[in-house]
Amino acid sequence: MSGGKKTAVPSFPHDTSYRYLFSSKKLFVELIRSFVARAWAETIDESDLEAIDHSFVLPDFGRREADLVYRLRMRGREIIFYLLLELQSTVDMAMPYRLLQYQVEIWRYLLRNRPAAEGGRFGIPAIVPIVLYNGQRPWTAPRRFRALTEGQDAFGQELLDFEYVLIDVERYTERELLELSNTIGAVFLLDQTADRQQLQDRLAKLMGTVRAMPEELKNQFLNWLANMVAKQLPDPTKAIDDLINQFRQEGEVTMGLQQNLEAIRNSGVEEGLKLGIAKGMEEGLEQGLEQGLEQGLEQAALRMLRLGLGVEVIAEATGLSGDKLQKLRERMK
Repeated sequence: MSGGKKTAVPSFPHDTSYRYLFSSKKLFVELIRSFVARAWAETIDESDLEAIDHSFVLPDFGRREADLVYRLRMRGREIIFYLLLELQSTVDMAMPYRLLQYQVEIWRYLLRNRPAAEGGRFGIPAIVPIVLYNGQRPWTAPRRFRALTEGQDAFGQELLDFEYVLIDVERYTERELLELSNTIGAVFLLDQTADRQQLQDRLAKLMGTVRAMPEELKNQFLNWLANMVAKQLPDPTKAIDDLINQFRQEGEVTMGLQQNLEAIRNSGVEEGLKLGIAKGMEEGLEQGLEQGLEQGLEQAALRMLRLGLGVEVIAEATGLSGDKLQKLRERMK
């Protein structure tokens, strides 16, 4: 089990960061192969996957919606089933019920958009619900749907039931994640970090893994990491400076990481705060800090846009609105 209470390093927003990572089919396949202990998981290939570009919003849960849905055609077999990945940072005791509703919505969507089967046949694809959880509290929600049914002990197989796959990030040990020697193992390990020193130590241990990553996955990982470090601003401490120097000594293989970290560290947030303090001496400390911080955040957002980071990621990292980021993007043209 992982140890240490997260205090100094704010978590990079869970749903946005993982949604960004698993928009890569390569990383999604790596997740399934690494953490889903099923025979079918070993046979899937990214060429068999198709992302479903549709939002399955549930009216019962307001804006909450299924996070990622992939359609998978098993190679050499005419079996199509869906992988539903639900991202969670808190325990949800109603999770089996939510997953049931998501599955029903997926089936409804499918049936509306496919022709009727010949000969009166009727069938629906299998759906494998997967919950990815990175909260510190142990996951205590029921794993089986039947456990939510009151008085279920009095009944047999006539009751509806299914069990979802749980991937609990915090419950894997450092050794287990290092032994994977892959991108998603590195992400999970860094997501567990309790403080800046632990972040620095674990990045050093992951150097070989980062070096061996395919270029596409390395870029995904480095962008994710740069934004995770950016969440520590506007207080870039000596630990972060030492981290950057450490990577500089490792040579060209980590230049992408060095450039991302330095760009964010020097993105203007710290300068914006200083400007805010100076203005505060003349116009009032509170007003000056707000103005300086806003200018610094805009400079940070511009640098992140130039690095090619997505608008959702930048919005989460800086707190700037989508409209503001769109105006900043137009300024770059």
